[in-house]
Amino acid sequence: MESFKAKIFIYFDVKHNNHNKEFFPSNNDDGDILKKPLNSIFVALRGDIQSIPDFDTNVTVSIENNYIILSISGNNMSKFRASLLSFLRLIDLAYSVLYIDK
Repeated sequence: MESFKAKIFIYFDVKHNNHNKEFFPSNNDDGDILKKPLNSIFVALRGDIQSIPDFDTNVTVSIENNYIILSISGNNMSKFRASLLSFLRLIDLAYSVLYIDK
């Protein structure tokens, strides 16, 4: 039986100019700047993982130094792909809320 796996690393470029100033204050070092947005996305992902029914996929999320690791694995390609796309959409939504184009 085939097994499908994906490992996604989520991190922010703090040098980006078009971001929400409340989430990325300019007077801190990079480690402090990243804590609030990374934790926000981590909590959103963790909550979504805990609330979804089992779709024959295994999803884990962890937070490391300045990035989040989202791991997805499964044996059914359709369910794996649906789970992967769902989480990528959630990450994209969180990113678009934090980074605001002028």
